[in-house]
Amino acid sequence: MTKGIDVSSYQGKINWDKVKKYIDFAIIRCGWGNNLISQDDKEFDRNSSECERLSIPYGVYLFSYATNLEMAKSEAEHTLRLVKDKQLEYPIFLDVEERGQLLLPKEELVEIVKYYCEIIENAGYYVGIYASLSTLNNILNDEQLNKYDKWVAEWGPDFSYHNSSGMWQYTDHDIIEGISTRVDSDKAFYNYPEIIRNSGLNHLKEKKVQLKYKKGDKVYLNGPLYKDENGKTIKKIYHNKRITIKDTNNNKGVIVPYKTNIKGYAKEKDLSKDRQQTFCFLLQFIIDLFKLKK
Repeated sequence: MTKGIDVSSYQGKINWDKVKKYIDFAIIRCGWGNNLISQDDKEFDRNSSECERLSIPYGVYLFSYATNLEMAKSEAEHTLRLVKDKQLEYPIFLDVEERGQLLLPKEELVEIVKYYCEIIENAGYYVGIYASLSTLNNILNDEQLNKYDKWVAEWGPDFSYHNSSGMWQYTDHDIIEGISTRVDSDKAFYNYPEIIRNSGLNHLKEKKVQLKYKKGDKVYLNGPLYKDENGKTIKKIYHNKRITIKDTNNNKGVIVPYKTNIKGYAKEKDLSKDRQQTFCFLLQFIIDLFKLKK
């Protein structure tokens, strides 16, 4: 399980640099109700941009007021307008807790929720439903909604929802450095970033990884120089070879990201700003040689 928080404009200006060390993910309110600019969460753009800047995986939720299919469509359009070009590694959740909705006949509310989820899903996003334990057990327990992940609000030390669920909101009263108010905290049961990326959902760009060195840096190579970026074919093994980084590739999955001025590629672990001692190089060489033989 991973630890997260869900936030909205009620939390004010969040210091995400401080918050980052306490969480694995965030779910951010993008807005509420119909597709009106006045009903966008005023902190959504800042919160989502900060999460992307700091590489905090996040998803969104929209607080629903829909009591008919026309409103559900408008809420889906509202959501899609706000998440366009956002890098969501967690689902889009429809927050179903408004009193007027819960007073509807069960079959009507189920149809409204299903309609919203279908629009979001057809747009290529991973969608789920947020509601209280009671609502999920007694109203939104229709089999038509079984395919959508549930984010269960059940505050306390124990989780008692017995159907399939993806997340648990276990408190509304957490204290996190960097947030001036109390905040909801959550646990995710699934590795959503992996699931969403592997499924090709949420229109995610290729994820970048942070590289230690940049184009133009002069460094020492202590290890193999490879023919290409796949790291399988070694050209030569160097000790304290002074090289220049000619280009970098920090796309996720690239094994040998550094293109060098000596017509080959190097791994980050084999590069350093300073010269290595001979003993350290020989030890690393033996380790690398053993791995190659395996």
